[in-house]
Amino acid sequence: MKHFFLSFTLPVILFLLAPSAVLAQESSTSDADQNRAMGYFIDGVTHFENGEFELALDKLTAAHLILSDDAGINYALSDVYLTMGDLSNAAYYGQIAVDSDPENRWYRLNLAEIYRHSGQYEQSINALKAILDIAPGDVDVLFLLAESYLETGRLEDSNQVLDQILTIRGSIFEVHLRKFQNYNALRDRDSALNELEKMRDLNPGNLSTLHTISQYYMEMGDSEAAREVLIEARDRNPRDPKTQILLAEIYINENEWEKLGNTFITIIEDPLVPASQKMEIVRFMYLQQQSMPQEEVLRAQTEKVILAISEHESDFGPAQLVAADYYMQQNNPEAALETLERVNELLPSEADAWSQRMQILFQLGRYDEVIALSDEANDRAPDNAFIQFFTGAAYMFSDDNEQAEMWLESASMSPSQRNFRSIIYGTLGDVRHDLGKWDETVDAFTMALRLDANNHTALNNYAYYLSLRSEKLDEALEMSERAVSMDPNNAAYLDTIGWIHFKKGNYEKAREYIQQSVDTGDASAEVYEHLGDVYEAISDLENARKWWKKAFEMDPDRTYLQERI
Repeated sequence: MKHFFLSFTLPVILFLLAPSAVLAQESSTSDADQNRAMGYFIDGVTHFENGEFELALDKLTAAHLILSDDAGINYALSDVYLTMGDLSNAAYYGQIAVDSDPENRWYRLNLAEIYRHSGQYEQSINALKAILDIAPGDVDVLFLLAESYLETGRLEDSNQVLDQILTIRGSIFEVHLRKFQNYNALRDRDSALNELEKMRDLNPGNLSTLHTISQYYMEMGDSEAAREVLIEARDRNPRDPKTQILLAEIYINENEWEKLGNTFITIIEDPLVPASQKMEIVRFMYLQQQSMPQEEVLRAQTEKVILAISEHESDFGPAQLVAADYYMQQNNPEAALETLERVNELLPSEADAWSQRMQILFQLGRYDEVIALSDEANDRAPDNAFIQFFTGAAYMFSDDNEQAEMWLESASMSPSQRNFRSIIYGTLGDVRHDLGKWDETVDAFTMALRLDANNHTALNNYAYYLSLRSEKLDEALEMSERAVSMDPNNAAYLDTIGWIHFKKGNYEKAREYIQQSVDTGDASAEVYEHLGDVYEAISDLENARKWWKKAFEMDPDRTYLQERI
């Protein structure tokens, strides 16, 4: 304890200066015994301060055997036992110390602390009250009493004691804070807000207090008062992003989109505000716009904010990435590509910029450009599964399956999340099938579905390949049905399930599913050919020729259909 030496200095000095007084108190103890006891006591205190608790107990116990009623020795023993966690012995010796010297403040504080540690909160409260009977204005003890009431859930009593402290000392920020927390727990919002206002007066520059006050006003439905408090906070620190975000919530509730955008642009244009803090408000506004796409003014203001951060933080990768993402959301891939190309130049090791740029090019069908970027992107950001995947997929769509397999195998070994690794393996299965590597195809699709059993593309493609080989048709049908259940209007999936029924001889079901595929409007030439095959199987040659003809018109490379027609 901090007061350990203070509490024992006086008794030791009295003993040394006035031994006759001690003899009068301990008439049956000789001067030699008392001196010996005091030596043990001093050694015990020294061991305690050095953390040698067992040695401290040995010495203090030896002193206690000689002077068993000495308050200081009992207090020292109590303190050592308390430190060692022996609350029973700590309370025993602590009580002797209090009984021997009832007016001693430290002895009673020690006993109160022991009771508190042992969960005997009422006894702790009584011990603190006994001190206040001796020293009614002891603010430290009053605060301990308030905390003890808090621990027992007597929040009203805690606040009454805190009021006594305020009466003695005047307004203290920490005391009003504790009262606020108590009122808040009691759900007395008016009283809690009153304490916050007092804290505001004591420390007007405390942004955290102003933020809390504004939120209380918002919860009470007084948005104007909340706005006034936040404007004060903004005036005190215009660069604080939390203040701006809280203000933004008010602007959103009031549909004040222009104020929202202008507020954020002011921060973005401030060169002293860190780029990471600017990104907080940009992401916040972007999320708001995505949740309310129908708000045209909000959309325009969001665009201004994103363009502003893209311009003012041109060398900050995350700002450029969010700008590129916004351009893609607005169906402006060329602007997104331009932004990402700038990021690649400024921050060549920014892996997300490379992968996002390659993904956009891939989605636009610009496979040659994806392939042209692949080596540089892979060198700048090695072991990136996205870069390797889009490169492999681009080679696949460019009919270079050997290169596609190499890149996809690399992607499968690079770190990525399970669902994306499943996509990689599914695509690798497609490539290996086209390369005629059936065993490796099975391995790839098995891994894809092990990583994500709901990868419906892999389910469909694996099922279709099995149907082409007329293998495991029941298993193929089950996989195909699962794929269709997850994407019931997918033309390719409907064709697959129809073709499996065709292979199983279920021609009517085959015709039903393949016709549904055609009806989606997204059917390929292969689907038309399949429908012709079904009609041929049921001896409807007129419809068979009709659908083969449509397939040939869509894909003139299917020259073999001319003879069948």
